[in-house]
Amino acid sequence: MTVYLPKTSRFWAYDFQYKGRRFHGSTGVEGKRAAEAVERRIRLQAATGALDDGADMTLDQAAGRWWTEVGQHRASAYQLEHRLAIAVRLVGPNTPIREITTKVIARAIERRRGETTTRRKDKPGSPAKRWPLSNATVNADVMRPLRRVLNRAREVWEVQGLPVIDYKALVLKEKETEIRLYSAEQQTAWSDQCDPTARFVLRLLLTYGLRYSETFLPPEAFIPDAPGGAVLAINKRKRGALYLPLRADDAREIAARAGRAKAAGLPSILFETAGRDGDGSDRLVEVSKTGLAVRLRSAAKRAGLTQPRIIHGTRHHVGTTTLAETGDLRLTQKLLGHADIKSTLIYSHALDGGLRAQLESRNSPGAPEPDAVFSPPKQRRARTEK
Repeated sequence: MTVYLPKTSRFWAYDFQYKGRRFHGSTGVEGKRAAEAVERRIRLQAATGALDDGADMTLDQAAGRWWTEVGQHRASAYQLEHRLAIAVRLVGPNTPIREITTKVIARAIERRRGETTTRRKDKPGSPAKRWPLSNATVNADVMRPLRRVLNRAREVWEVQGLPVIDYKALVLKEKETEIRLYSAEQQTAWSDQCDPTARFVLRLLLTYGLRYSETFLPPEAFIPDAPGGAVLAINKRKRGALYLPLRADDAREIAARAGRAKAAGLPSILFETAGRDGDGSDRLVEVSKTGLAVRLRSAAKRAGLTQPRIIHGTRHHVGTTTLAETGDLRLTQKLLGHADIKSTLIYSHALDGGLRAQLESRNSPGAPEPDAVFSPPKQRRARTEK
């Protein structure tokens, strides 16, 4: 059998030739035996000519072809493959693509909405909790992967007779992006309630708009001798590395932390002292993500900040204030590391100040005096002809 496990995927792939034609793609399964069974089925279909007519293509075959041609070459390939496997499972891998209608996708969406996800705490042995899936997750797991595959089948592979899908009716309503701003007084109160490590992280969050997990930087992320000054190499999920310029005061503290973390062999610049070693030097221990998040939330609560998702709200605060102060979408996109500028457009409400200034400067009739607004108009008598 010619199945193999790619280095960048958890699903086995198949790759064989029949009569000079190559058949290859993802099997959508994680076990070798199951992958070999999928390959045997595809070989049989190739031998009987079932794969010659695109209209007889199953969703499993179409998804594998799309993955080979498009999906595996994208930066978010791992996530795309996972979601594609979910969509295929819900609709049915053996479902012919010519039988996938709006109703079929709607049923798959409802099945996905009935499923839950597990979030396990960091503490070993703690019970797992089941959580419902958000509408945004359901859209990303079902409707969007199917739309990509079916649109390519119609437009690129020129498969005839495919039903017209009403994707607009299928999209579940997602929550609007939350507008979050922290006043200078709130920021100061929050910072005052933090311990030194939490205060340092809070400053990074409120200055650079980092995601919380991105503040746990490895020492190698600090580049002191970059052209123009020190930078941080932030690993963005969809854009590779983002080189973020640092303010001078932040660069000094990060340099000191990076040096000590590297000397102690720690994986992150976020550490604290925990007593002393035998030689009298400080013993450094890495700060846990869960523990530091609890400390930040507790400090915010003591400062009177009770908004939900208080830590991630700092990223929205930076996006809003940066766009409001610069009016530059591209600069804001670069700071936040968005792969698509559409993600930055959610902060377009910050441009209202520019709109207000433009309206104030327009050459239009001025507003009347308040008394004139409420005074009755003077009536004119019509002239009578003599």
